[in-house]
Amino acid sequence: MNKNVLLFGCGYLGFPLAKELKTKGYFVQVATHSPEKLKGFEEDGLNPFLVSLDFDNFSADSIKEKCKTVDSAILMLPPSNFKNYASTIQSIADCFQKNTHVIFVSSISVYEDTSEIVNENSPCKENHALIFAEQNLRCNKSINTTILRLAGLLGNGRHPVHSFLNKEKIANGLAPVNLVHQQDVVSFIIKILSKNIRNELFNICYPEHPTRKDYYESAADKLFSKKNKIPLIISDQGGLTTHPDLKKNSITKKIMYD
Repeated sequence: MNKNVLLFGCGYLGFPLAKELKTKGYFVQVATHSPEKLKGFEEDGLNPFLVSLDFDNFSADSIKEKCKTVDSAILMLPPSNFKNYASTIQSIADCFQKNTHVIFVSSISVYEDTSEIVNENSPCKENHALIFAEQNLRCNKSINTTILRLAGLLGNGRHPVHSFLNKEKIANGLAPVNLVHQQDVVSFIIKILSKNIRNELFNICYPEHPTRKDYYESAADKLFSKKNKIPLIISDQGGLTTHPDLKKNSITKKIMYD
């Protein structure tokens, strides 16, 4: 088993993954561009170090020595943080030793918009930053790349209803939702490492796909039953359904589906 793991990205997914890897005996290193986070990562035993990861410029000099010592690396960097995302990912990959196992966290957003079921061989958007990054990694024959295309993440601290609280209208109420739980992704990545699964592509998504309307109405009902704080009116393509707790609350929020 490859026990020395380096994480790029230690946020909503990366932080619980890093802690779980540590409990399973991995030596975990965390690359961060935030000096404020160093102490917290150190207290969690995650062996952090500072790197230059900013929007306009990326310097590989700050990671070269660290990359030479790892067995595996997990790249969880969002494209929005970089001016030239694909070249940044390529620069990071070029720092690894031969046969390093690189797990690249991508997204199912790379697929063409369709109402059909897609799989790993389905057509993708040609000009998507994640696709360019995936292609660069696959072309690097000195490393072994496993690509994970994730559905929308939810889990601890990320309730699905909260993302709609500042919106007046939600499009495509009858469209299916594609989600996956944070802990399921953590478990999947650890399985990839423990089984040494390399040079593969996986879609990671919950197998059931209710409509957006059904899913978010159900999620709102569960939230009310637990907290009774966030009242919600959800439009059913013209007809409003009012939650029974609505009259008990002073703050209201209307979510309209096109």
